[in-house]
Amino acid sequence: MKKLITYAIMMLFVVSSAIGQTNKDLMKMGDAAMVTGHYTNAVHYYSLILFKIQQGEEAGYYPFEISNTYKEPEKDESGAIAPPSNPDDKEIRVIHKLADAYRLADDYKHAEKWYAAALENPREEFPYAKYFYGVSMMYNNKFEEAQKVLEEFQKENGDPDNKYYKLATDKIASCQFAMNPENTKEQITLTNIDSLINMGSTSFGVQYMSNNYLLFSSAREDKTPDSMKVNPDDTHPLEYYMLDIYMVKRNSDGTFEAPEKFPFEINSADYHEGSAIISSDGNSMFFTRMDPENRNETKVYASRKFNNQWMKPFPLDKNINLDGFRSMTPYIAEDGTTLYFSSNRPGGEGGMDIWMTTIGPNGETTEPQNIGNQINTPEDEISPFFHEVTKTLYFASGGHIGFGGLDIFRSKWDEDSEWFGASANAGAPINSSRDDSYFIIDGPQQSGFVTSNRDACYECDSIYNLSVHCNKIYQITKPEMKFYISGYVYDVATNEVLPGAKIEFKDVSYKWEHFEMIADENGYYEHELAPNLELFMRASQTDYFADKALVFTQGETESKNYQQDFYLEKIPKGEITIEGIEYDFDSANLRPESKKILDNLIEFLELNSNLKIEIRSHTDERGNDQYNMILSDARAKSVVDYLVQNGIPRERLVPKGYGETMPAEVPDVDGNMVTLTPEYIYSLRDKNKQEEYHQRNRRTAFFVLEQN
Repeated sequence: MKKLITYAIMMLFVVSSAIGQTNKDLMKMGDAAMVTGHYTNAVHYYSLILFKIQQGEEAGYYPFEISNTYKEPEKDESGAIAPPSNPDDKEIRVIHKLADAYRLADDYKHAEKWYAAALENPREEFPYAKYFYGVSMMYNNKFEEAQKVLEEFQKENGDPDNKYYKLATDKIASCQFAMNPENTKEQITLTNIDSLINMGSTSFGVQYMSNNYLLFSSAREDKTPDSMKVNPDDTHPLEYYMLDIYMVKRNSDGTFEAPEKFPFEINSADYHEGSAIISSDGNSMFFTRMDPENRNETKVYASRKFNNQWMKPFPLDKNINLDGFRSMTPYIAEDGTTLYFSSNRPGGEGGMDIWMTTIGPNGETTEPQNIGNQINTPEDEISPFFHEVTKTLYFASGGHIGFGGLDIFRSKWDEDSEWFGASANAGAPINSSRDDSYFIIDGPQQSGFVTSNRDACYECDSIYNLSVHCNKIYQITKPEMKFYISGYVYDVATNEVLPGAKIEFKDVSYKWEHFEMIADENGYYEHELAPNLELFMRASQTDYFADKALVFTQGETESKNYQQDFYLEKIPKGEITIEGIEYDFDSANLRPESKKILDNLIEFLELNSNLKIEIRSHTDERGNDQYNMILSDARAKSVVDYLVQNGIPRERLVPKGYGETMPAEVPDVDGNMVTLTPEYIYSLRDKNKQEEYHQRNRRTAFFVLEQN
């Protein structure tokens, strides 16, 4: 959406206003164009000032040629005016302004040249020329040179709290990121798609539509549909260059038919329409509409389908379109109620941010929620796309570490926190040193589209002193994702490998057949996994308790190698106390706290489904022997009953009460094991310690009888 106004429209304003103006008038016009966001106009006004200064105040300037009675000024290889070699004070000021105008017009090739000239002629009014020089180099894919320039800027600036010093830190990190070969995905290919789609001055924002149709936005010379004509003779000449919404059919072989302008009342004659999305049920459309004369008049509109006809679009309410602020690039999730959009409304992180809201059947919305600083930054974030299969939000951002300009990032929905996680750069070649946005990808994640201005746009460069890079649509092709898992099985106490351990694989969704394998003589295993799995893994070995792991290929966006080791605990020869089991006084009834502890035992027994155990209950020596034996036996049965009620087969459980016949053992102060006999307990002077040891004897434990 950075270049919605084509250069043809721009020239209608420039030609009529520039000819015959004084340098003072031209400066005012250029400054006004910078304020209103018409940066290409500003380039021409500032260029004309320099030209007139060099050649005399009466020199004529025209969009396609320079005509005058004086000797022509020095030009570069593209035909643009070259920076003057010995500029005076007035020219120096224009040089700096022209560099800024080129940068903001997305002409980084000429911006770099003019910033170089500006740095040869520094001026206090423009203290950040070197920073923008480095940024322009980044956009021109000169990361190593850009890093050096930005480091020089920080050294000269010397103020870590300065905004541009901080921005330079991020840009330096981006240069290093871009130069790291690990951030380029060699297996992904990008193709500049069909010229019928990528025609005119801009094409961008592909979205999926039903019946093999795609939506996209474009500004191109085209016939105005009859439905838009006020009368048969009305052809709306400016409509030829306005941004409109198109649809195109994609054939089964991947080719495209001729695009058609979206019918009905969606496209208007006087406004730009773009970044459209149709709901999954096919009955609602959301898109951006912008006043070409006022970028702040950028709003999200909606249209409903009634009797197979799209109704007149209407702007969404103030929860989306806040007066005086921009709202754009809507995306409606498959649930038909969650609407993402981008806005520079108050309450965000700065610039354009991604917001989300809930939309009702009549277009009413809830108060929007900023998605937060895991995604949003002080720079711009636009063009959200939510991939339902992987629960991943894709978006374009100029504020995260990347390749320069807008990059595509992704953030996965975290089921535990119920919010989006940290953002990750999608890498090259999806991203480039230019602006990349409007990313979408299909369910299997093998084919998608991205909008980028990475390539020079020669067919729409009719103005000799602009190096145009306009948005075009690129098709993404990704190979089938591959997943592998490997690891070792260890003895947890000795850290030695366990050869021959069994590893079981179970897909909890039952989409993939369960299987098992045996670790080799080094305790090592490896296996390929299928995509979209929720995998339960279990490692077991004779004389050891099992260990488990959960591995998810579901929701992954790239091929991945998983490392999963297992640590098995040797089954002890004695009993294992279940700490914290308590009963009502003089009763076998389990207390609620005890049931929570036994729930952990249930999970353990489900994992170790090959064990048969004895549930043991013990008492202290207080009370007569027969009563204690009866009580302990009842308590053991109470534990077994609870385990059976919760799914553990009774044949795996043997209840046994031991009364006071098996006192516990504990280490003394010297580390020696002592048996808590009545004689030992009553030999202690500390009454609290005596009571502690009585409690230790009143225990519940389990003992492994068999391992099948």
